[in-house]
Amino acid sequence: MIDQETQERCVWFLGTTLDSWTLIVPRYVWQLPWHSAQIEFDCQQDAEGRYTQYKMRTQSAWATSDVHLSQSEHDPWHFEGFPNLESYQVFLTHPLAGFYHRRDGKLGSYRVWHGRLHPKPATLHYARFELLARLNLVCYEDQLKPYSVLIEPINEFTIYLPPSCLNHSGK
Repeated sequence: MIDQETQERCVWFLGTTLDSWTLIVPRYVWQLPWHSAQIEFDCQQDAEGRYTQYKMRTQSAWATSDVHLSQSEHDPWHFEGFPNLESYQVFLTHPLAGFYHRRDGKLGSYRVWHGRLHPKPATLHYARFELLARLNLVCYEDQLKPYSVLIEPINEFTIYLPPSCLNHSGK
């Protein structure tokens, strides 16, 4: 997505689930589309830090999700349509601004910052994201056939808060 004012590459946030009481301020004060959830992880890593098993399940009244991945040293990179691996990684991992519909229906925006990410390819065994199917963005069958699968064990990022409420005329 391209911001028409700045020409910056951005993302559209559908929402976030959080397994913490700390969602109270973002959800109720700033009207962010953050939702309470119970999130369970079942992960195992090998000596090199690759996930021999990565399972994550989210239970939420807003949307459930279930994903199962694994990694091996033989997982290939898939970046068809990009000139090289570098441009692929920057395109997918470096938009720093995002837009979303606030819980009150208004348009909102916030920014994040993170250092260079170093994701590695993985193999998808199972995925089911209720929200994507419910919004008719990606049906369950197509969720099992993603363009690529990348995972990074840990990264640090900053969310610049409070977010902005964008009040454009006619909206």
